[in-house]
Amino acid sequence: MSARATWRDDGRCLVCGPENEHGLHLRFERSAEGAYAEGVVPRHLQGFLGRSHGGIVAAVLDEAMYYAVALSGMPGVATAEISVRYRRPLPTEAAFRVEAKCLRATTRFAKAEAVIHVGGELVAEAAGTFLPVPSDIEIKGE
Repeated sequence: MSARATWRDDGRCLVCGPENEHGLHLRFERSAEGAYAEGVVPRHLQGFLGRSHGGIVAAVLDEAMYYAVALSGMPGVATAEISVRYRRPLPTEAAFRVEAKCLRATTRFAKAEAVIHVGGELVAEAAGTFLPVPSDIEIKGE
């Protein structure tokens, strides 16, 4: 018999964790279609000068889709697949808005999509598939 694994949320998520001194500290809210947050990518998370690292952009989109899925009634999920299309650079130190919606949720998987805009211009978009966390894993907040 194997021991039950535990995933703990200690508030240090790079995207939304309030305890991560180097993070983005995004606060996701429910929207009519899913979830949204507004934020700024600080310079220490840049790729090229004045431009957010593409991995940071992908992480923001991924987190937004997770929240959209969780708020749709499927909170215990993990990302199985994500596809990102970068339309233009996301400037550091510029206000952005990320919006996501859950397209489909079943007991076996969920599909979601997200977009990031800066000043009304599309910066990046993503689609993702999320799977329920296996029953032998317990998710706990701190």
